[in-house]
Amino acid sequence: MNTILLFFIQAALTLGIAFLLVGYFRPHLHKVLIDLCGTEERARFWTAFSNILLISMPMILALNYQPEARNTEEFFFEVAGKLSGNLAGFLFALIAVGLIISFFALVAPRSPKVESK
Repeated sequence: MNTILLFFIQAALTLGIAFLLVGYFRPHLHKVLIDLCGTEERARFWTAFSNILLISMPMILALNYQPEARNTEEFFFEVAGKLSGNLAGFLFALIAVGLIISFFALVAPRSPKVESK
């Protein structure tokens, strides 16, 4: 198989998986960020920042791939191994976003909630 095609296949798979994971995670993150940031505009900025980080980290790792497989079986396991590394990059970025949000959740000033009767 052509090594350039193999490169594009693993990059496309990485990008697709990253977009699916970000799409699943985004609404939940946005709700937390609205609560922490206090305004919709700030929450949108930090949501966009997080999305960029969560997609770019695995893609940076994906762009470092140099196929060495000689046949289809080797290609399959080589791409599977590379995808696991790329998804580890996604998890690393997700942990970084979580730590940043946790830090701001601890130090962010909040107005006391008034109970309505």
